[in-house]
Amino acid sequence: MKPNSKFLRRLQAWMIGRYGQNDSLNRFLTYLTFLLLILNLFIHTLWLAVAVIVLISLTYWRLFSRKIYRQVRLNRALERVWLPITRPFRRLRYQVSQHWHYRFFHCAQCQQRIRVPRHHGRVQVTCPKCHHSFITRT
Repeated sequence: MKPNSKFLRRLQAWMIGRYGQNDSLNRFLTYLTFLLLILNLFIHTLWLAVAVIVLISLTYWRLFSRKIYRQVRLNRALERVWLPITRPFRRLRYQVSQHWHYRFFHCAQCQQRIRVPRHHGRVQVTCPKCHHSFITRT
């Protein structure tokens, strides 16, 4: 389709004033739907199929809703519950991805995490928060 086609212009005009966000809650509902759909391929039950249809409907209802503030409030409520659960795993994933190039230390006084490049030998590290200095190997 051409970028300036009549259909796309009409679709854009129709979406004005609608939520239309693929936020954390919509992604969570989508992943849960796919998980239940795959589970339904192996375990054929009616309640699983109904749950998939309800979750798909809920996702699209949120996507096309005109009550934007309500959808933002629902997303923030999910993030208040979900982010503290996933924060340690995200931090661990970040450290694993960075561990080849950096070494992580904690300041002895304020427990601030400090990232120092690897393979520089003995270096003096200064905490950016409390300015405490210590010497360590990288």
